Amino acid sequence: MTIATKKTLWLGALVIVSSLFLAVTDLRAQDPVRCSKATLHGTYALSGSGLKYGGPIAVTGEITYDGQGKATLVTETVSLNGTIYRGITGTGVFTLNSDCTGSETFTTSETTDFDFVITADGSKITWIETDQGSVLTGTEVRLDRRHK
Repeated sequence: MTIATKKTLWLGALVIVSSLFLAVTDLRAQDPVRCSKATLHGTYALSGSGLKYGGPIAVTGEITYDGQGKATLVTETVSLNGTIYRGITGTGVFTLNSDCTGSETFTTSETTDFDFVITADGSKITWIETDQGSVLTGTEVRLDRRHK
């Protein structure tokens, strides 16, 4: 094989690899993640922990989202600085952006604000409380109710 042939093959391979890279990059630009309020629907198990009011906090519970901007805190149990609070209920409202980020506000005995990211299929949420003085983060996982 001559040097000219090797250079031609090398240049051809470089063109192919560059074309593939540009094609993949172009596909990503054309197909961004898309979410809407409808992405956030169904019943989710929640779990979180952190610090609030100067002490440790852990939460677990169940939330139902309607896919239209409203939520219901079905039940929640909270351990705040070692004191247990059971049966907490409330209502909420949420917004969800097309990039799958959003925010929500829940009202129980107090109002609490959160920012979150949801997977494009709506199966998992990662959240953080955004109220001053709180360091609380957690996840929510959509429950499969088909086997009831």
